Amino acid sequence: MFRNAFAAVPVVVVLPSSTGEDPATIRIRAVSQTGFEATIAEPYGEDGVHSDMEVTFLAVAPGIRALGSSGLWLEAGLLSTRSLQAGAQCLMTGLQRSWTSLSFKHSFASRPALLAQVQSMRNEQQDVTQQSSQPWLTVAVNSLVASGASIALEMAETSQHGAVAQDEEVGYIAFQQGSGTFQDFGTGFDIKVAAVVSPRAVKGWDNGPVGVTYGADLGGSPLIVASQSSRKGGDGGWARLHVGQNPPSATQAFFVIDEDQTCNTERGHVAEEVSVVAFSQAASLAKSS
Repeated sequence: MFRNAFAAVPVVVVLPSSTGEDPATIRIRAVSQTGFEATIAEPYGEDGVHSDMEVTFLAVAPGIRALGSSGLWLEAGLLSTRSLQAGAQCLMTGLQRSWTSLSFKHSFASRPALLAQVQSMRNEQQDVTQQSSQPWLTVAVNSLVASGASIALEMAETSQHGAVAQDEEVGYIAFQQGSGTFQDFGTGFDIKVAAVVSPRAVKGWDNGPVGVTYGADLGGSPLIVASQSSRKGGDGGWARLHVGQNPPSATQAFFVIDEDQTCNTERGHVAEEVSVVAFSQAASLAKSS
């Protein structure tokens, strides 16, 4: 449940952590003005049961707005797509890979940090709380620039397992890069925020975690949301926050790009860009309704 109900159904982004050894992400559904449902999902070939994760979520009502007095602008929105990206290995015969164009309505001066999450589970054929997800879907992002990006549903190397017969709803939140401070609606506390697109440096699960600096000192143990923002690796993948020995610090967080093991057991990956948005603590910008 959200702390305050929204006047409109928000866009929700949830970042999976590295807790649990199997490939996994967070899938959500039933997003409403008051909350949403979430579960840990594993791709084809896994048993579907995963260790509990502590995760961070961000919910933003659709539209364009300044983030309080931080000086940062953000845009949130939705697009429906059946465009698919998938790994060349084990590619389903006849699958046509394609992209959907996302054009930002706000005029960002430079490319923003872009968070993206599938909001629906219209094509899901399994009980993902107990079984592997089919079809396996995350969000692929490529060609991120100030005016927009290319978006698709990412099947990675699982495209032979589960069909995509309906459009899925993809939510996005684009953050102006930079840092600032705004006041929490409920407490009046100052909340520090930073948004950044990393260099092309974050590699695969087998390669080990890579640190991404926020460009500001947020103090304490900040809350992190992030998404993979390039698609250079042919296998496909998705970002996970590395925890354990590398918890987020006041100035940086560590990430890996995870992969499924449908075609092979390796989870190495070429370097990718990751968009990161970090908050010094939990907050609400304003009462929503």
